[in-house]
Amino acid sequence: MLVSRFFRVYTQWRWPNPVMMCPIEMGELGFSVWDPRKNPKDRSHRMPIITPAYHCMNSSYKVSLGTLQVMTEQFQCGNRICEEIELGKAEWSALFEHYPFFEAYENYLQVDIVAADADDLLTWKGWVESRFRQLTLKIEQDTNGLLQCHPYPNKYIDPSKPCPNSAFFWGLSRKEVGTSKECQQFDFQGTVKNFRRGIDNYRVRREGRDIYFSYVCRRHLPSFVFPDGYKWHRPSRHFNEQSGKPCEDVKMCQSCSSERQLKRKKEHEIKEVRPDKSVKQAFISSEVPQPVSPGMTTEDPTNNSEVMSSGGHLVSEKGESE
Repeated sequence: MLVSRFFRVYTQWRWPNPVMMCPIEMGELGFSVWDPRKNPKDRSHRMPIITPAYHCMNSSYKVSLGTLQVMTEQFQCGNRICEEIELGKAEWSALFEHYPFFEAYENYLQVDIVAADADDLLTWKGWVESRFRQLTLKIEQDTNGLLQCHPYPNKYIDPSKPCPNSAFFWGLSRKEVGTSKECQQFDFQGTVKNFRRGIDNYRVRREGRDIYFSYVCRRHLPSFVFPDGYKWHRPSRHFNEQSGKPCEDVKMCQSCSSERQLKRKKEHEIKEVRPDKSVKQAFISSEVPQPVSPGMTTEDPTNNSEVMSSGGHLVSEKGESE
């Protein structure tokens, strides 16, 4: 069937080989066409899908390393479901289940856009949203592709804020490199500052329009992203659905964790005891101290009420600035 073939083909597709319905026409009108041999920017495209009409362009130029990874995983998931449907082991409804974005990651970047009134918010939000692609690409570039970002397209409204606002979220995940079990630290404060500086250069920037960045771990996500209440339904990470026993990946993880704890205990007995540092939880693991990043302070890790405003100063949710 056509749907099954779609997932099967794109599960096997070798990106960044382009998807084309017909050969690219150069034409005689002088318009620039997608050609990675001549255009350096075209060579950086992760998932080229070329339009068939002149002048041929890449319709998916916004795809980043992180979003390509997400789509590749979903192609594989769709292919597995279609195979089960063909065998009579699954229903078509399984293919259209909602993706649990706020359960898929341990760490998130939250961006709050505020304005004085609804009309201001519409204009201000439109400009900021148009720059989100640059933020995603720069975070991945500045971390050498080791920190991948999954931007969530849906926006939310924080009812606790007195002014019109929109909240957006990015899922953050660390790319596995080799067989190393060590956790990587990431600090993209400079990246966010540069993004904020570009936003501030907008010619119609007015008083009351602002943007806030904050780091949020999954257990501290705001309640407004769960309108139906928080539901945990990811047993596949911990248990085999058929046997009900822990998966091998979890066993390995637990084993590695025990080995790390034993190693640290021995090192602690040999080396001098160093004073503890009160730092915010690391982006990927709470076991490794994390450099202070946007929305991350040296205060109590359970307090996520402090964020960085576009003015560069620390602002609490109560509106008090330091």
